[in-house]
Amino acid sequence: MLRIAITGGIACGKSQVGALFAANNVPVCDSDELAHRVIMNGTGAYRQIIDEFGRKVVGQDGEIDRSALGRIVFANPERLRILNALVHPGVKILWESWLRKQKGQAVAAVMIPLLYEAGQEGNWGAVVCVSARESDQRTRLKARGLTVREIKLRLAAQMPVWEKMERADHVIFNCGSLELLKEQTLRVLNELLERKHA
Repeated sequence: MLRIAITGGIACGKSQVGALFAANNVPVCDSDELAHRVIMNGTGAYRQIIDEFGRKVVGQDGEIDRSALGRIVFANPERLRILNALVHPGVKILWESWLRKQKGQAVAAVMIPLLYEAGQEGNWGAVVCVSARESDQRTRLKARGLTVREIKLRLAAQMPVWEKMERADHVIFNCGSLELLKEQTLRVLNELLERKHA
């Protein structure tokens, strides 16, 4: 089975590319969804996060308030590093478990925004980077309700997109229409499938 990692910068369109892969019969796992499971009330990571960041990051429903946590960690790189160290190991365990369940498939993909930042670029058949212009990233983040300061901090917290592009095997540049994104994604997917069957 060809294991594909889909990565890229924040607000570059990774979810759209993942959805296009899924629409073309490629099983796709979203590591952000796995991260939600890892920090749910009752888990080891949940208790560790509260020990580290305090009860102020717990919402009224008893779960971690990701917005409150985000405001803390994106303003402090060291706190972000600590959070990632608490969450990433559990997320990797879950995606490896998911991949084992896809054994009958020719190809399976995992969306991992912080692939390079977390040092997880090894052990993949191919890495696909979804990129965009920084101006487009800022516009999309503003549409999500982030302030100018929050956008600046979140962009600064990630490896520059150009560096991810240089390190990836394939690049999809999301700077136009959805149709153009679809065209690029299908081209990359076809190249991956051809390589798998070569």
